[in-house]
Amino acid sequence: MFRSLVTSVTNSPACEFAGRILSANGGHITQQRGRRRTLTPVPWLPPVNEHVKKSSVGISKVTKTLLETVIEKETQVASTFANHASHQAATSIADIPASSRRVGLVVRKIGMLPQWTKEGGRILCTILEVDENHVVGITSPDSWYKASAIGKRKAFNRHGPMWRVTVGATNQDPTNYTSAYRKKFTRAGVPVKETLGCFLVTEDALPLLGQPLDARHFEVGQYVTATGKTIDWGFQGGMHRWGMRGQPTRRTTKSHRRIGSVGSVGDARIWPGKRMPGHMGYEWKTVSGLEIVRINIDKQVMYVKGSVPGDMGEKLLLKDCLQEEKRLKSGPMPTWTPSLETIEEEPECPEEGVVPKNLLFKETFSPKLFRFTSPSIVYSDADAKKAAGRDKTKAKIAKVKK
Repeated sequence: MFRSLVTSVTNSPACEFAGRILSANGGHITQQRGRRRTLTPVPWLPPVNEHVKKSSVGISKVTKTLLETVIEKETQVASTFANHASHQAATSIADIPASSRRVGLVVRKIGMLPQWTKEGGRILCTILEVDENHVVGITSPDSWYKASAIGKRKAFNRHGPMWRVTVGATNQDPTNYTSAYRKKFTRAGVPVKETLGCFLVTEDALPLLGQPLDARHFEVGQYVTATGKTIDWGFQGGMHRWGMRGQPTRRTTKSHRRIGSVGSVGDARIWPGKRMPGHMGYEWKTVSGLEIVRINIDKQVMYVKGSVPGDMGEKLLLKDCLQEEKRLKSGPMPTWTPSLETIEEEPECPEEGVVPKNLLFKETFSPKLFRFTSPSIVYSDADAKKAAGRDKTKAKIAKVKK
């Protein structure tokens, strides 16, 4: 029995592999340490667009002109189809149940600018641009559940079945992208987009495929949630990354900004999560409860009170705030369309000192904001606040009692 066991072991594939190693290394076994292999790139690197062509084929000027003409015609047809889809959509200003989830917008962070209240207060706002947003794809919960691992977690959650609505932003030249990437936009009847974003939407708030999305999807005074990548700071030390105070100033040599000892008694290892120097920033972050105080309809720009993640020019996902106190109770369902636009009558004789409306952008303001077309705020001496100084009487009384 022992002899048969030895024979079976020596004839196993593991022994054959070991014999090959011995013959290759001249009879000596060399140990190779296993390296940790990861199939996903590091999270702080920007995603590589695989749909972007890496090489351009040299074409003649005549062919290039013909392609530009075809692309222009296709863009015109796509815009006509999108406008037709927006007019065909059945929308209305209705009550939004707490269980409903509307689609969001893909916006670009332009910068920050202060706004002023009627009392003279200063509000620092972030300017977000809605750049040519269209609905590119709509995936049902069943299809999403079967297609991806993310769909298995999000298609049927505690809020019920959710549709995945893909929104594209910023039109781009289709010749710079592969045919596989262009097909999804051809099916939707919209131009090729640079950025795509996905939102969870309930069945009662589903938009139409190819429908354009306007900045008036949100209302002035509404609270929104912004999600995006934070500013990329690169590799930073422990003091900048984690706020450490550093080593003592005196009696220290070449170690003022170093983190110092990282060991522990008996463990002989670095525990996961140890605060050490490394890459800082470019992580997903969500900021909720941001108020919209102003919307420029002509330029498709929104003024949001406060700051949002990301650097200038970064794309963010903007959606309705889900906090119960700040949730949108009534608004356009499923989204805003030109059929909801109301015609405002202009006064025949404008007031003195007021700029005519034809020289201004079409905008909506929060009631608490000061409009620069209104008369200036005038303060008197009675409005001036006296600086709060130190009350020395209490100190004198304390001394007397003591």
